[in-house]
Amino acid sequence: MHTIRPFLLLFLSLLLLGLIMSRADTEVEPVNAPPDLSGYPWLYLREDTPPAPGAGATLLAVGDVMLGRGVLAEPDPFADVTGWLQTADLVLGNFEGVIADLESSLPPPGYDLRMPPTAAAQLRTAGFDVMGLANNHSLDLGPAGLEQTAAHLTAAGLAVIGAGPDQETVVQPTIHTINEVRLALIAFNAIPNPVAQDAIWPPGWTRADWDTATAVAAVTTARAQADAVIVSIHWGYEYQLQVDPAQRRLARALFDAGADLIIGHHPHVVQETAVHNGRFVAYSLGNFVFDQGQGDTGQGLALRAVFDGEGLLSVQALPVWAGPRPRLMELIALDTAEPLLARIQPAPERAGFACSHLAEGIVCASTPVPQEPQTGLFWSGTIDMTGDGRQELVRREGEQIVIYSEGREAWRGLPAWRVVDLALGDTTDDGRLEAILALWKEDEGGVPRSHPFIIAHRGGRYTLLWGGSPVAFPIHELELGDVTGDGVNNLVVIEETADGQQRTISVWRWHGWGYTLLWRSLPGHYRDLVLLPGTDGQPAVISTAVIP
Repeated sequence: MHTIRPFLLLFLSLLLLGLIMSRADTEVEPVNAPPDLSGYPWLYLREDTPPAPGAGATLLAVGDVMLGRGVLAEPDPFADVTGWLQTADLVLGNFEGVIADLESSLPPPGYDLRMPPTAAAQLRTAGFDVMGLANNHSLDLGPAGLEQTAAHLTAAGLAVIGAGPDQETVVQPTIHTINEVRLALIAFNAIPNPVAQDAIWPPGWTRADWDTATAVAAVTTARAQADAVIVSIHWGYEYQLQVDPAQRRLARALFDAGADLIIGHHPHVVQETAVHNGRFVAYSLGNFVFDQGQGDTGQGLALRAVFDGEGLLSVQALPVWAGPRPRLMELIALDTAEPLLARIQPAPERAGFACSHLAEGIVCASTPVPQEPQTGLFWSGTIDMTGDGRQELVRREGEQIVIYSEGREAWRGLPAWRVVDLALGDTTDDGRLEAILALWKEDEGGVPRSHPFIIAHRGGRYTLLWGGSPVAFPIHELELGDVTGDGVNNLVVIEETADGQQRTISVWRWHGWGYTLLWRSLPGHYRDLVLLPGTDGQPAVISTAVIP
């Protein structure tokens, strides 16, 4: 026995060590570890690159949250999302319904969106911090039901917005200071009650129903208290992928009042997003937790927004499979989300430049321009190039330029030319109309070079009137028009910078045998160049999209 005991002690020691190591391994890799979100697409970046981890204050917003009805059969609705919800400093959702004792309360007429009292604790455990109660179902059980809902949520440690005991309270923001960044959150409802529940309620708890003057004043007040203002709003039409024009007007009013981020809900489907002067609107995030899943209601969108002391810094899209147990669409399978992401991608903001003469020459300064999406690339136009009073049709067909006269092809560019853009007008200030091209062609060594060429009709035929030498900065787009106010057309160009990483806008003037540079912008990411007609005799204004 004495000879066996040392081996027994050694065996027990090794067994204990193995158990300790096994437990350590389990703790290193928790079951619900947060996924890497860095690869998901960014919808807005104030700077050129995504913010560093831990920078500023991070808000994660999701759409409609309803933990009743068909969701009750799911033991843990948030099992697949808690890991990444908890990576944000603040998590916001739209609480679509009321909390009530399901056994003792009567369901409301029409829609039964009652949720059990346990819903509040589920939300808090999952990572939620703020719930919006400004929606068309928060009064399903009247003022008493709304008050009870808010009481359950606040008892669980959640803040509520858009509801309160009186009209003054409902429009008061909740302020959260995170990493020295002050965020103000406020909510409004722009949807009437379901018809079956429409009633005159007795005095008591109420919600923040939309009134433009009240909403604008509330956002203005919130802006004075915070570095950024987030507005949650219930609006739009159910199951419609398109945004109603009225929503665009409301969004503009909120932006003008000082809102930085607008989070929309009610349609139960994801709608488009937009950027306006560094501020962002998601018209509808669709469902998050809901007992729907058919068609577009089964896809939702979560937004991860980062703020600093200057306001909104970035917005990231996190597409989700919505339903009784939502889950993040995996990065390796993002091709399944491509139609959704393509549909909601915001159009780039447009920058404007108005040019004027100063002592030092031409100066083009920033000016507001309409934000409607536009393409600056030429595809087709008519012009009288022959001077006979009849219009020729000029088309860019693929990478070729073709001129048609009376329905028949009259001239075609050389096969070696790869035309990327062109413009029509009096390019040489001689009273005749021509086409100026931005094209690539190979030099003698076979290297493609960017050139500006002018095609004109002279001596009874179409000819290369002027073939500019290869340019140092390749031309991506060009337009022709009077932007300096002297009655002479200018050549306006988007050109590549020397490092090939950015682009500039430049203005040129014809001097008789070529073009002289008048002005060049600072480097940026420009595309879709157009010239907007000036008003009251003013010169044309340069308008271009700015890619984040």
